[in-house]
Amino acid sequence: MKVEKEQLGTSQWLLTVEVPADVVNEELEIELKKLQQQAVMPGFRKGKIPHRLIRKQYEKELKIDILHKHLGEYYEQALKEADIGTPVAAPRIDIVQFDIESALIFKATVDTEPPIELAPLDSLTVVRENAEITDEAVDIELENLRQRQAVIQEDTEPAGLASLLEVELQELDAGYIPIIGRKRQDVTIDLSRSTAEIRDSLVGIRPGEKRNVTLVRPPGSPNEEKKYEYIQVVAKSVKRKDLPELNDDFAKEVGSELQDLQSLRQAVKTELQRQVESLSYQRMVHLLAHQIVDNTRLEVPQSMLDDYLDRMVEDTRKNLKNDQKNQFDEKFVRDQYRERVSWNLRWYLIRKRLIEIEGFKIEEEDFQREYERIAAGTGKKLKLVQAYYSTEKERSRLEDDLLERKVLQFIVGKARVIDRTVSFADFFARAEEEHRH
Repeated sequence: MKVEKEQLGTSQWLLTVEVPADVVNEELEIELKKLQQQAVMPGFRKGKIPHRLIRKQYEKELKIDILHKHLGEYYEQALKEADIGTPVAAPRIDIVQFDIESALIFKATVDTEPPIELAPLDSLTVVRENAEITDEAVDIELENLRQRQAVIQEDTEPAGLASLLEVELQELDAGYIPIIGRKRQDVTIDLSRSTAEIRDSLVGIRPGEKRNVTLVRPPGSPNEEKKYEYIQVVAKSVKRKDLPELNDDFAKEVGSELQDLQSLRQAVKTELQRQVESLSYQRMVHLLAHQIVDNTRLEVPQSMLDDYLDRMVEDTRKNLKNDQKNQFDEKFVRDQYRERVSWNLRWYLIRKRLIEIEGFKIEEEDFQREYERIAAGTGKKLKLVQAYYSTEKERSRLEDDLLERKVLQFIVGKARVIDRTVSFADFFARAEEEHRH
């Protein structure tokens, strides 16, 4: 097989591949012999049709089948011979020549991993924010615990700001006429967690009472206008949450290992500290990764970006309901996610290069430590955790996660870290903002 290569760009190549006629014809003869044993033709017994007749009738069709079956093999062999690097997307292949008794010639346009000029890691500087766990923060978390341990009771009073409603929902059209087939039974609405438009519409409602609620939905794309949904709410019951008293008995109900309220406060403080440390580390490595990506010279191949966006669009389309598919704006999705996808791909290529340079590997003992950590954190038996990660797919995902952790730990070790303490409220307010985005 003859392979010629031409560099079209920093990470794009054109391969011209010539597969000798005898290679293709050898495959053809094998297929013709198989067909000769199976084909049926008037005037001949099965398996006795002359080779020349089989060849005349089926040669062209079989050559096309051979092309479909073996083109990938010819391409992979050409890649090895050309030694142009690792492809990042499927090639664009054009057939130049494919005639009977002639060599097969095709061209493959291939995008490979681009050259990377890594940002200097010893020049990285990052601020790591921490928060002091105050008594007030512990009090807030204890109140959240009380809310979760609340006993739900029927209430004879009208719904208040913290009431629970058991309701029936009926979707209406713009004229407030019920839409057939759009009714939902036994829906629970917690007014303390509802949006303002729902809460304001339903405060004061009594069992058996009906109210119409108008919801405003933001546009899904720049070309759309905001939408209105009209819903009739029928209250079946109003319930209240009776909160337990915050005392030693409450502490023992929360955890059998807790002796009194003071030990519960200490346990809450320890858990909050763990959350702060975890979130603080996540933010720090996030900032460091952005510094590296922003300061690394790297151009993501267009085909790699397009492939990623294609998969994202297809996944989004699959998750849509039937009545949403006609309104799906593919261009809007691509434009909305292009920048984020480009960043993810840049980080993926940088991380891969660091793994290669530093020789990071995940050994069996690394997997076992992670299994034990997961088992301890989830309360599951170690054997169940090991069984879950016994499949190639899940083990590969875990290996990828562990490699990323090694890369991030390596980067943190290279960076200059400046610690700064902020208030507990500011620390977690930022966490809520990050979650929304």
